[in-house]
Amino acid sequence: MTGLLFALLQITALASRAAPSHTHALPSTPPKPSATLSAAIANDNRLPAGRLAKGVFTLNLEARDALWYPEENAGPPIQIHAFAEVGGPTRAPGPMIRVPAGTEMRITVHNSLTTPMRLRGLQDRSGAGIDSTIIAPGATETFQFRADIPGTFLYWARTGTRPLLPVPGAMKDALLNGAFIVDPAGTTPRKGERVLMLSLFADTITALGVKSEPADEEMHRELIPRERWFLGAINGRSWPHTERLTYNLGDTVRWRVINASAVPHPMHLHGFYFSVHSRGDANRDTIYTAARERKAVTEWMSPGTTMTMTWVPDRPGNWVFHCHIVNHMSPAMRLDKTAMTAHTDHGLNGMAGLIVGLHVLPKGKFALVQQNTSRRRLRLFITQKEHVYGDHPGYSYILQEGEKPPAADSMRVPSSTLMLRQGEPTEITVVNRARATATIHWHGIELESYYDGVGDWSGWNTFVAPPIAPGDSFVVRLTPQRAGTFIYHTHTDENTQLSSGLYGALIVLPRNGIADTTERVFLIGIGGPGDNAHAVVNGTGSPAPIDLRLGTPHRLRFINISPLESHTVQLVAGVARTVQTWRALAKDGAELPAQQAVTVPGVLLIHPGETYDFEVMRSKPDSLMLRVISPETIQIRQAAFSKGVLRESLPRQITEIPIILH
Repeated sequence: MTGLLFALLQITALASRAAPSHTHALPSTPPKPSATLSAAIANDNRLPAGRLAKGVFTLNLEARDALWYPEENAGPPIQIHAFAEVGGPTRAPGPMIRVPAGTEMRITVHNSLTTPMRLRGLQDRSGAGIDSTIIAPGATETFQFRADIPGTFLYWARTGTRPLLPVPGAMKDALLNGAFIVDPAGTTPRKGERVLMLSLFADTITALGVKSEPADEEMHRELIPRERWFLGAINGRSWPHTERLTYNLGDTVRWRVINASAVPHPMHLHGFYFSVHSRGDANRDTIYTAARERKAVTEWMSPGTTMTMTWVPDRPGNWVFHCHIVNHMSPAMRLDKTAMTAHTDHGLNGMAGLIVGLHVLPKGKFALVQQNTSRRRLRLFITQKEHVYGDHPGYSYILQEGEKPPAADSMRVPSSTLMLRQGEPTEITVVNRARATATIHWHGIELESYYDGVGDWSGWNTFVAPPIAPGDSFVVRLTPQRAGTFIYHTHTDENTQLSSGLYGALIVLPRNGIADTTERVFLIGIGGPGDNAHAVVNGTGSPAPIDLRLGTPHRLRFINISPLESHTVQLVAGVARTVQTWRALAKDGAELPAQQAVTVPGVLLIHPGETYDFEVMRSKPDSLMLRVISPETIQIRQAAFSKGVLRESLPRQITEIPIILH
């Protein structure tokens, strides 16, 4: 399955150990495919399954074939494998298990499928790894164990023979999983807490044939062949059919996020920071102490991993929580072949997949904050130049720096770096001189919803910000609340515009501070929309050397705004490229707590939508270098996978940036 290998090869394999305590019932006559399949209910994970009485939890599960409607009645069904409580409706994802620590578990699983399935995750978490049990068609297994370890976990089953990796599936078994939550003993689930399960389906759909050409042009970048459809869902629904979550100002919002898919997702929250309270996987959940908690706006979630997070909405309006890999939020995921041609209502029609819509209720009538007339005023132009990337145009955001605006076909790669100041009211007039509709999302900036940059969504009710049409303009007003490293980028036609130049660094200086000449910015992206585009640093594949002064601390700001690529950054020295150390300072623009702002090895794995700051200081001359290790071009990756090349042998692009100390 060539298409999924690109993501699956990023997986860190889980350890395995002896099978859990369970009994095995020989299969009866193997089941036959049902002529009529029932519809699977999208599971919002509000209510737990099973029965808990006197410290004993009982649950009877069944794996069935079912029809899944990720787009509700707007799209066709997909035949999948899914779990149900025996005698109850099929659910996608499967029934949620939720018990207090110390509960004795009695769970039976019956396989009504026509294929064997390998089940994982129904066990205690005190061992070294995750067990697996093969359940034959028509067979029933009984699992008995004690759930002693609190945390956020999952259970799942795989069918078929490939790939035999201990992560959730991506074909018909993509929804054959469920949440497994163990609360601390003596506690009850927090009121309003939600469990969000991420799923990703990638398989053929006989009734639909092949994807449209525009959808295939986008999805082949994930090495998905045209005959395989590619669809992301949260709690069994794909945007815009995902549940809208509604909150009041000042609520403490608590989510458990479970990546029950076979691929990674950098999950990004618009407009607010969230606190990360725990990170785990199917076997372990590390619950952080207060000193280890941190803030983020984007959190990388590998396959089969979990996160507990909280955030507090203090500004009303519409917001989104989504995967920052652009293919995972693209309208190319729509099952309707005409969806890629929809141009009206970008918020609903211009996105799909792994997105949750958020409504923060205003107190009274929704209104923008009264404006300060002494605002700093900037003019930012969206420009377009033909044939920058072969037959494709290039785009830029260019800041007007004098009385005369830039020409409509000006190009700046990368786009202008914006320098704002913490606490300073700022007004930015964005003028679109390109021939394409565009927007700007102020990634990581805490601002009013109306200015957040998701066309036809940001704002409230009918008062929403439109995308910026060619020849039109839009005024953004913001007052940065914190100093740090941020990004501004397009939130329209991201697969094309992002790799074609519509992104830039956004640096917020401290109150009363001045631009620091000792710091350095490294903006990592992809140099064009084509399959032969390489990774670029500050707009080039051959960055110039950087100068650092001896005895002076230098802040290095790293930004990854690639459409789907992660990169490894190393600080090395000498011919042997020995890894050096640096001091961690910030993540996503938020300064780290003192206990985390420590010296660490100079190796950073940075994912789409993330920023990091580190401090480097040297007291004596040395031969230093920054190495940025990136995936090779899509064209080279496709050629490698077609030959069955494994992860260890995949070609990588290495960009070396000499550091001159003086």
